[in-house]
Amino acid sequence: MSEKFEADYVIIGGGTAGSILAARLASGSNKRVILLERGRNDLNRWIHIPATFFRVLPSPDADTVISEPDDTLNGKPFVVPQGRVLGGGSSINGMIYMRGQHQDYDDWENLDGCKGWSYSKVLPTFIKQEKNTRIKDNYHGQNGKLIVSDPSCPHPLSSALINASVSAGIKRSYDFNGSSQDGVGWYQVNAYKGKRQSAATCFLKPEKWRENLKIFTDLEASRICFQNRKAIHVEAKDQFGKDYYIKANSEIILTSGSFHSPKLLMLSGIGPANELLRHGIDVIYDSNEVGANYQDHVGAPVTRRLKNANGLYGEDKGLKALKNSFNYFILNKGLLTSNLLQAGACVDSNGGGRPDVQYNFAPFAPGLPGDPPLPFHAIQIHPMTMRPKSRGRLTLKSKNSYDDPRFVTSMLDKEADLDTLRRGVRIAQKIFDQPEIKDVVGEEIWPGPSVSTKVGSNTFDDAIRKQARTIFHPSGTCRMGPDKSSVVDLSLRVRGVEGLRVADCSIMPRLISGNTNAPTMMIADICADEILSGN
Repeated sequence: MSEKFEADYVIIGGGTAGSILAARLASGSNKRVILLERGRNDLNRWIHIPATFFRVLPSPDADTVISEPDDTLNGKPFVVPQGRVLGGGSSINGMIYMRGQHQDYDDWENLDGCKGWSYSKVLPTFIKQEKNTRIKDNYHGQNGKLIVSDPSCPHPLSSALINASVSAGIKRSYDFNGSSQDGVGWYQVNAYKGKRQSAATCFLKPEKWRENLKIFTDLEASRICFQNRKAIHVEAKDQFGKDYYIKANSEIILTSGSFHSPKLLMLSGIGPANELLRHGIDVIYDSNEVGANYQDHVGAPVTRRLKNANGLYGEDKGLKALKNSFNYFILNKGLLTSNLLQAGACVDSNGGGRPDVQYNFAPFAPGLPGDPPLPFHAIQIHPMTMRPKSRGRLTLKSKNSYDDPRFVTSMLDKEADLDTLRRGVRIAQKIFDQPEIKDVVGEEIWPGPSVSTKVGSNTFDDAIRKQARTIFHPSGTCRMGPDKSSVVDLSLRVRGVEGLRVADCSIMPRLISGNTNAPTMMIADICADEILSGN
């Protein structure tokens, strides 16, 4: 038994990009739009309470994609959580609103040949989407659907780290998304009045009443089918194994992210021919770069024990939990209204003229992905590489759509990336040595007193490789470019076929310098513009 549906546009992936694209196409025309999401509706209450996003990661609303053992990480696999829920990454992330640097997009145009994707060209889209609660200038909008606000309930330890960073020689920043990204300060966040502002909440749900929009959840797309190289329908299964066939009269758009968009292309016959034939998949178009060019921000957090119980450890237990719940549910204030990762810095660590290390400040100590926080009061400064040189690749494990792709990272393959983390850790240690924070922090947990951070230290490099982790920003696996080897063209159309596009962070030719949620929203909006204008 099967179900059959038909629409003009079929969007595969109801995450950050898919939510925006579905809303734009349905509201901008009378064309029928179907959105397919492999996860659930976003009904989990932990999604919408800003401070509880860590509780979502071990839930059914998140997947964990695990790489092959990575020799550049001392044989440790790279573990990358992904949203599996309506709103995708925007429903499970730390809500930091960061666009990246102006030069990131200028590099897309000037170095990667992506004409029309310079900063001056994408800025109007960022502005159009945004409703900023504080900043009113030429870089920000006040009339968009995405609420961008200052952090709620600022933590004294975050404030102390900002002041210590200034003492360490880092200038103060009041806007990481303005004329310059340099400096240290409070982040702006996608949270407002105690509620997460996800792509599903801000963009999709206000349009879900439209007769020309149909949203399916718990539906796993298994293959895109072609007729004379024209994408014509999607095959999918629900959680009970029932088959669905969804015909697209105009276009199919993949918005499944940097893991599942290339996976679905390969399952559908678009990818490296040898890889497809190895799994018995008929080749529609030999595209060697599908799954290549994998990039992610890699971090290694400097962790110090706190001298007093003034961190966030234990705030989810006992009387503290009851107090926080009362403040949130009754008074709509307090710790639970906060995204916790309230402040940070963007620092030029090597004098290259633009920041190359981003620091997230945490008044607690998260463990590696999948692990609980450290069981005591601690504080972290988390440096990450902003523009990694190392590249990984995705291939197929099997032709079963329920299998994650095979994932080879090589995340610290390039010496430049390791060197950036070395400098990043040393600067973090310098911040911790400043008087504004020194009196409240105790022993260093990582790298620790036994690890020398001097230049040339093998123990330091070994410690970094063991501690290195994802910042949850996988990108680049369906590269956009003007060249025939790129996966998608400058209008995000998949090369070699018709009626198929990709519109998510997988299309980035190179990773932007910062959090990827805002740029992914921008990409989806520009894709909608292209489609609605007939391009």
